[in-house]
Amino acid sequence: MAASVFDSIERIKWAVMNGDIDATSSLTAEALERGTQPGAVFDALTTAVIAMGERLSKKEAFLPELVITFEAFRKGADVVRPRLDLPREGDKLKVVIGTVEGDIHNIGKNLVKLMLEVSGCEVYDLGVDIPAEKFAEKAVEVNADVVGCSTLISPGILALRRTVEQVRKLRGGATKVFIGGYATSPALAEEVGAVYCKDAYEAVQQVRILQGEKSR
Repeated sequence: MAASVFDSIERIKWAVMNGDIDATSSLTAEALERGTQPGAVFDALTTAVIAMGERLSKKEAFLPELVITFEAFRKGADVVRPRLDLPREGDKLKVVIGTVEGDIHNIGKNLVKLMLEVSGCEVYDLGVDIPAEKFAEKAVEVNADVVGCSTLISPGILALRRTVEQVRKLRGGATKVFIGGYATSPALAEEVGAVYCKDAYEAVQQVRILQGEKSR
């Protein structure tokens, strides 16, 4: 029986990572019918997306592959979600994300949103070209655990600095600030007192660290 469950889980992971939407849906339903725990099935779906995110981070995969993987994940999640005992909304880590004022790039931000949602976070996506005040105001409104701001262009650094300052002004140490994007760096993060995330996969890892800290 254990081997059968293991095989089902591995087949689900394979289907998700290969972006096979139909196979993901049918394998998920089949695993549930055979008695595999819904939580284990959902973990398999999630693990596959995060594994693809790690491959993207290492340049072993490309963005379109992650997008297809996520579509397969969503199809499987639709099947298993009604059987899950999901965390209440108030128990999820709350993350506000956006691209800073003056920058309209959104691919990286959208990837971060996708990966954080898969990891069980409650994500509030402000969009692009967002003033510092809006980041801070939203953080106050939703009692955010994290504000994530990104910029791919050098002029965006000033807006990013203002964003960190505004979040600190209104939230103090209650909200962590994550920064990312081509124009950012570990040195900049250290200078402004933020957490540097080089990509979506690292953002997930940092969120997991924060979740661990909050649960202690």
